[in-house]
Amino acid sequence: MPQRSRRTATETRAAIRRVAFELFTEKGFDATTTRDIAAALGMNQSSLYYHFAGKDEIVRSLMETRQRDVEDFLAWLQGQPRTPGLLRTAALRWLDATTEEHVHGQRLALANPAAQRRLAEDGHSMADAFDRIVAVFAGPDAPAAEALYIRTVFNAVGSVLTAMPGRYVQPADVIATARRMVLAMTQS
Repeated sequence: MPQRSRRTATETRAAIRRVAFELFTEKGFDATTTRDIAAALGMNQSSLYYHFAGKDEIVRSLMETRQRDVEDFLAWLQGQPRTPGLLRTAALRWLDATTEEHVHGQRLALANPAAQRRLAEDGHSMADAFDRIVAVFAGPDAPAAEALYIRTVFNAVGSVLTAMPGRYVQPADVIATARRMVLAMTQS
């Protein structure tokens, strides 16, 4: 009888997040239980709790990863010369770092404002991260229209997701559409 290969802790955490986001998208955050997530993975609930304390922690782990992405992105951005094409280059770089998991996370955030508020209260706010990116391009005293434009360029995925509420669109299609949007919005 062949031996089953065991996942590493990192692989298990990634699988839990992937399945959780699929279920959150399909059933809704509040309607999905940790028991549902564990069952979909063929594991017991105690194994799931070994990796995550609950649903909020699963979402929080994605937010923490994305916030590290923001820090890395801002470090790269600070080292770039301020050229006319930097906004486009930077927005495409940010978009290229967007994964299917990020799309599911953003979809979840848009569909579950209460969960998003809880995470923001814990210091996990992507709005704050976007404010820091906007400040690099527009400065702290930029006119509202300029700040909104830059924020929209960097939040293209969110804009695409809100364009078809209630309809599931494959993450790859969301990212491809967001790319077209960024290219159109940043034409010289």
